[in-house]
Amino acid sequence: MDKSLELQQSILRDVTSLLGNTDALKKLHKYLNKLKKEETSKMSKAEKEEILDDIRDGLREAKMAREKKITLQSAQDFLNEIRY
Repeated sequence: MDKSLELQQSILRDVTSLLGNTDALKKLHKYLNKLKKEETSKMSKAEKEEILDDIRDGLREAKMAREKKITLQSAQDFLNEIRY
């Protein structure tokens, strides 16, 4: 039998054994919701690195602009760019 199927059956038996225990079911429900939230909020390491790289690039640009090594576009130009 497939290990995944065995695990599913085992979990269902465990949950079924709790059906009369309201407190245990509430705890299980709370835990399952927490687990679902964790799964949906997980980012891959590559995604995190990409975000950090973008932040680093932005900070480097800001530093260079502050040191007058580059000129950044105005806020109005930026808004016009993203609007069209």
